[in-house]
Amino acid sequence: MPIVVAIRFKDSGKIYYFDPCELALLPNEHVVVETARGLELARVVYAPHEVAESEIVGELKPVLRRAEPTDLERLHVLQARHNEVLARCAEKVIEHGLPMHLVKAEYSFDGSRLTFYFTAEKRVDFRLLVRDLARTFKSRIELRQIGPRDEAKLLGGLGPCGRVLCCASFLPDYARVSIKMAKDQDLPLNPTKISGICGRLLCCLSYEHEQYVALRAALPRKGAWVQTPDGSGEVVDQHVLTQQVLVQLASSGMQETYDLTQVELATAQEVATARSHQAEGLPSTVSPRRTAPPERERGERRKLRDEIDQYRSAEDLDLLEASDDSKTSAAATPPVSRQSRWPAPTQEAAPPRVERGPKLPRGTPPPSAPAPIAPTARTAPPDAVQGEPPVTPSSPPVKRRRRRGGHGSTP
Repeated sequence: MPIVVAIRFKDSGKIYYFDPCELALLPNEHVVVETARGLELARVVYAPHEVAESEIVGELKPVLRRAEPTDLERLHVLQARHNEVLARCAEKVIEHGLPMHLVKAEYSFDGSRLTFYFTAEKRVDFRLLVRDLARTFKSRIELRQIGPRDEAKLLGGLGPCGRVLCCASFLPDYARVSIKMAKDQDLPLNPTKISGICGRLLCCLSYEHEQYVALRAALPRKGAWVQTPDGSGEVVDQHVLTQQVLVQLASSGMQETYDLTQVELATAQEVATARSHQAEGLPSTVSPRRTAPPERERGERRKLRDEIDQYRSAEDLDLLEASDDSKTSAAATPPVSRQSRWPAPTQEAAPPRVERGPKLPRGTPPPSAPAPIAPTARTAPPDAVQGEPPVTPSSPPVKRRRRRGGHGSTP
């Protein structure tokens, strides 16, 4: 595997690999390297080490030498002229009437190239401006249009956290951020809270996004019904970092916080039962889960249960045999309920009813009592009911109601 040294051309930005050429370089040392744009001054980030060939992109260029004090002094002199050349360039921009805003100017290490960075809403045709600047500064001129993030990176500053901007201090490349990352981390969707000084979303939103997604996946979602030690309820909030959920209990309507180990997702049937109880004002408790038996086994069990209930006791068998011998006795004997295991309480016989005749007018003497009729030995009709007195001849005849609206002849 090849031995390389990792360097950066600025305080932040991408890391490039160069051939150390047997130089024992240490981190934070300045070296002079050869690039496609000429000689450049860079800073060592990692000491020489071995890397896989797949990590090397393009040709591995060598490190020419360590930077000398004269190289650093020349660089400081060129940087001191940045404000002067930037003001001259701004005057030329106004003369040409171009809609562009200058951000920064930089000289190359040898002073042969001058680069201007600017921002603009649209593309700008600056060909005439480049020719005018080349005659003014007697060097090669480059104009680069950058975005808001690059502008913040070049100018630097402090972020909302109070620290130096990540892009200007250590961030090698801009992170891909979206508004979904802020939602996953339960951050307020206020542009002033989740935006940096560049006006774009904070780069730090992507630092912990994967951890939040992994922790949130283990928690029940908002709106899901769960079973807690205090009954069933609906999840109204999540505490991702503490792995807790806020549940609104269906029985009392109170909101309680439970750990992840104390809750369990409820099934659709349990949710329907809990909601119906909540609508009726009943305590919502979810019964222990049972696995439903197959349909065939369930039918056989029900049939066997009916047969067992039908012949539950010896008394039922005796009644069944008695009904075969005499239908009248079976009709007179009340059936025993299969649900009651204790004998029914005995009822006292009702007193016989006294038949009263028609009401007589005032002053009429009461009729004499009829002579008692000797009982005849005959069997009671099959429709007789035990416990009632026999029908006497003095009872008024029962009138039969005529049938109306029927088919056929009237009796």
